[in-house]
Amino acid sequence: MATIDIEISKDLLWKVMIEELSFEFMDYFLPEWAENNVDRNKPCEFLDTELAQIQDKTALGLKRADKLIKVFLKDGTEKFIYFHIEVQGYKDDNFSERMFKTFYRLFDKYAPEKIMAFAIYSDENKNYQPSQFVYEYEKTHITYRFETFKILNKPLNELNIKDNIFSFVMLAVRRALDKKSQKDAAQLKWKTELIKDLVAAGYSDKKIDHVLYFIYHYIKIKENTITQKLNSNIAIITKQEKKMSILEVIQNTYFEAGEARGEAKAKNEMIFKCLLKGMKVSEVANLLDISTEYIQELISKK
Repeated sequence: MATIDIEISKDLLWKVMIEELSFEFMDYFLPEWAENNVDRNKPCEFLDTELAQIQDKTALGLKRADKLIKVFLKDGTEKFIYFHIEVQGYKDDNFSERMFKTFYRLFDKYAPEKIMAFAIYSDENKNYQPSQFVYEYEKTHITYRFETFKILNKPLNELNIKDNIFSFVMLAVRRALDKKSQKDAAQLKWKTELIKDLVAAGYSDKKIDHVLYFIYHYIKIKENTITQKLNSNIAIITKQEKKMSILEVIQNTYFEAGEARGEAKAKNEMIFKCLLKGMKVSEVANLLDISTEYIQELISKK
């Protein structure tokens, strides 16, 4: 069977990081609020289907990584807060209006629950950082403001938050925005150093694996020999020869997920996890006993 390679989108990589490191994500961007309010004994819920239902149908095809998260609070009640998080990687003149429309539709659907909106800008335009939507007509005036974070305008030392693994995600994105750091030789150097620091920080293997693959795939090395050198460096740093093989890990996770959440949903989740771990479409198809056409169709809908 021919090997079919794909580019793992930045949008998908962001979505996986937000889901897998939800508490670390909130600690990074909203440290005081998260510390004082979030109940970490109750996992977050991700309402992708609900978010898609209220968004403009014409905007659903845009490349973005927006997430709607239900967060439970420490006060012991059933109250929760909704986040609308959008990772914006390109200039969009209609972005503020979309943020406002999403908010008022969420408000209409979920009020009186509280709604918090947050936009992360991962583009290369230093002057692009809309933070409000203004509507004026005659005597009617509406101003909607939302919190923003511009990665390009932050130096590396400010992005490195002590004891928070999400810092490695942000450092990788910041490096990817630097023209010099995009070159293959430069990527080999900073990715190797970043992954070495990640492993040395002592986080769990599961969290390290997720962040490692984000770093690996967020911006790709073009030259095959340099990619092989990076793979060799990663094997040495992570001591992969002492770990369970990647196929065994994926198979075990797949069967556990199938029992817990239903076979069809678990299969789709596992397809993307395999792809994020650098596997080819054909390899995933063989491993999970499904067609390459099914996988490609699933990717096109993401």
